[in-house]
Amino acid sequence: MKRMFATTGALVIQGEEVVYRLTRSVLRRRLSLRVSADGAVEVGVPWLVGKGSVEAFLREHGAWLLARRAARRVPSLEDGFLLPFLDGALTLRVVGEETARPRRLGDELQVPAPLTHGGLETMVAGWYRREAARHLPERVHKRAQEMGVSVTRVSIRAQKSRWGSCSAQGGINLNWQLMLHPSRVVDYVIVHELCHRVHMNHSPAFWALVGSILPDYPLLRKQLRTIQLPWHSHHAGG
Repeated sequence: MKRMFATTGALVIQGEEVVYRLTRSVLRRRLSLRVSADGAVEVGVPWLVGKGSVEAFLREHGAWLLARRAARRVPSLEDGFLLPFLDGALTLRVVGEETARPRRLGDELQVPAPLTHGGLETMVAGWYRREAARHLPERVHKRAQEMGVSVTRVSIRAQKSRWGSCSAQGGINLNWQLMLHPSRVVDYVIVHELCHRVHMNHSPAFWALVGSILPDYPLLRKQLRTIQLPWHSHHAGG
């Protein structure tokens, strides 16, 4: 028998739907409840505890759960929102029909008023992705040349579980949401993936190579994992 098993569920608490991840374990003795940094609800239960007991447990802690989730929730985008952009920031301006698509003017990102729910986030994400496609490949090739490694292509992705990846053939994939981070953090991800052109693993030799290029990489790595994105879209893990 498996020692752990994970599923998802949903429950309405005080008129609000709560989607949760349920992890069963033969080693667990009591129920536990956790709200992660991005607002995800995680429930740990002993192997034989039934669904009814789980839902009763969630309702019993409903007030705490909803308050904690609200505190964790990232605010929605709106006019005047300050958007991080590499080492600076841009003020979001909703400008009606003056522009057909998002455009940057100085320290403002001007976006036409969306007509559909979630349209503002979609348009802003699209602009960031285009900026990533314009900025990141150039940075990758420059770093690759400095490190003496080859790169066959650079692709910009919307990965949900990683910031970047490197294939055995020399292809580098980068998450567009890197544009929301300081350039030194972006540089760490790029160097990390390029070091895989020498070591396709995370061996001590790999980390020694990363450290020889970026001595402060542990701090940059930690920063990458703790920065909170400015709105709910694709969540990328460390």
